Amino acid sequence: MTSPAADVPRTILGVVLAGGLSRRMGRDKAALRLGGIPLAIRALERLRPQVTALAFNGAPAFPGLAPDIETIPDAMPGVFGPLAGILAGLRLAQSRDIPLVASVPVDAPFFPCAFVRRLLSALQETNTVIAVAASRDTLHPVFALWSSSLADDLERFIAADAKRRVRGFIEQHPHVVVDFTETSDACEDIDPFTNMNRPGDVEMIERMLFGAGTIKP
Repeated sequence: MTSPAADVPRTILGVVLAGGLSRRMGRDKAALRLGGIPLAIRALERLRPQVTALAFNGAPAFPGLAPDIETIPDAMPGVFGPLAGILAGLRLAQSRDIPLVASVPVDAPFFPCAFVRRLLSALQETNTVIAVAASRDTLHPVFALWSSSLADDLERFIAADAKRRVRGFIEQHPHVVVDFTETSDACEDIDPFTNMNRPGDVEMIERMLFGAGTIKP
């Protein structure tokens, strides 16, 4: 599952989270195509050069996954939201002696190309255990860099906390927020953490990207 990433200064596992129920979308978001490419593949390939290893928290037989990408189910049985996928990534990282995990959701493939590097720099500068992205005065808790040492604590949190909010877990630990407001590698009108939750979101984003010349119809 290791991928070459000469520009990554530390060993980091990248995890694309696609284990949700996609209730608002009404279908599996991972397979939705943007510019002809499934969102899952877009997110994985966007993350690939930023990390040293890749994992996909989603359907075990998702078509088109590269052979070096390990598929991991949620770490706990039941429907516990993105924290269960993050925990699966932390457990996999621990089993590989990987100190850090970068998480991104499957439905937001425009995160910056320097996303992981900036989070890592902030983590090292502040001696914290979580670095989380923000833009335009909005926190994006699932876009984060996590110390794999948090796995046991996260498992206890999932078991004990009724809401199981990602933000809630982050707030219980030393963390740093990194502002990406001025960063957009897709189109200046698209927030780098824009996600696609509802039918029609993909078509709207495609029109914006076509207009900017980022992808072709």
